[in-house]
Amino acid sequence: TKLIAKSVGIPTPNWVLLKRNVNNGMQLQDNDSPKFSYPYVVKPADEGSTFGLTIVNEESELNDAISLAAEFSDEILIEEFISGRELTVGILGNKPLPIVEIKPSHNLYDYDCKYTEGMSEYIVPAELSDSIERSLSEDALKIYKTIGCRHYARADFRLNDDGQHYLLEINTLPGMTSTSLLPKAAKAAGLEFSDLIDTIIKIASINN
Repeated sequence: TKLIAKSVGIPTPNWVLLKRNVNNGMQLQDNDSPKFSYPYVVKPADEGSTFGLTIVNEESELNDAISLAAEFSDEILIEEFISGRELTVGILGNKPLPIVEIKPSHNLYDYDCKYTEGMSEYIVPAELSDSIERSLSEDALKIYKTIGCRHYARADFRLNDDGQHYLLEINTLPGMTSTSLLPKAAKAAGLEFSDLIDTIIKIASINN
């Protein structure tokens, strides 16, 4: 996703990739060491719900973070940490939904903050300038279409203090629980949960 985003001009945090080698260790792809400063985000390349993710503030913490991520995947991302606001853009039927800002009670939007009522504050729609809102929605829709998503998805971003956004990931099967973000965005657009499900089914039946 990050390579595709970069190829179409969507900003994404700098990163390097580690892959498991024949000796069951983790090895930098192309021996390309990080060219960005701490803190790092260390995470499995193909997990969700922040499983195996660690914010690493100094070198002494790095090996433990890699070991944890390696429990979940054979590929690990070491990514530049972007300080700023956590935002997500839902897409429904090729149309961006109102942007959600996430304010977790922890420093990290972790599993507890995602799935426990009251552990995060959600602002929908997020309080953004028209230009930033438009730019986020455009890039969310661009990565959605470029990757080949259908029906619905959700793109996650960080927005730094200079107003620059960075794509973190796109969720091709976003959560659909009572605390999930896509239903919150849909509700802000006037769709209750049952209406959202009906809309997804209708979009899928038409497209297929």
